[in-house]
Amino acid sequence: MERPTVLIVSDDAEFLRAIYSRWQTEGNSPALLTDEGAHPFDLAIVGGTRLSLDTLQRFAKPIIHVSRSNGHPSQFTGVIEIPDVDGWPDLVVTVAKHILERDQAVSALARSVENHLHLERETSLGRYILEMRHNLNNALTSILGNSELMLMDESLSPNLRLQLETIRNMGMRMNEIMQRFSSLQKEIQLAEQQTANKLARGLASSI
Repeated sequence: MERPTVLIVSDDAEFLRAIYSRWQTEGNSPALLTDEGAHPFDLAIVGGTRLSLDTLQRFAKPIIHVSRSNGHPSQFTGVIEIPDVDGWPDLVVTVAKHILERDQAVSALARSVENHLHLERETSLGRYILEMRHNLNNALTSILGNSELMLMDESLSPNLRLQLETIRNMGMRMNEIMQRFSSLQKEIQLAEQQTANKLARGLASSI
């Protein structure tokens, strides 16, 4: 899965060091950026800065704001306020991890749904081919049988014989292609089951 990116916005060097040092204790940490112009990002952590949150809101990404608001709800949509108290780095990283895990689960579910829809279109075509296979086989049998019978006529002109041989050979090639669909149904059923399992796992992880 693609590594998430976290943008840390602060004018306070101590704030940046606190976030970096706390996240170093975690496994599978995200990519941490401090360039305000860097995008796209998955989550922003803001604190100790005069930058207005309006600037970051235009990216429509979740924002964690460390402030002295004592945990009061933010006036900005999508902003989680965390009070600037002892142990705030632990709280910030814990909340950030939950947000990133949720977003990754939602993205994985969306990809599973898209893949499922793509597979449904392919399996619909496969089912149609399987349904038509019997009729096509009957037609090919008739073409091959009649062409063979006609080629037994020794009075045929060279040009007509050549045309009949072409019809027979093309019929044989088509017959070979149709034989390859003999295992298509099992392959479709297996693919459907695998996609259903992936979709179920995606739904479970997003809950």
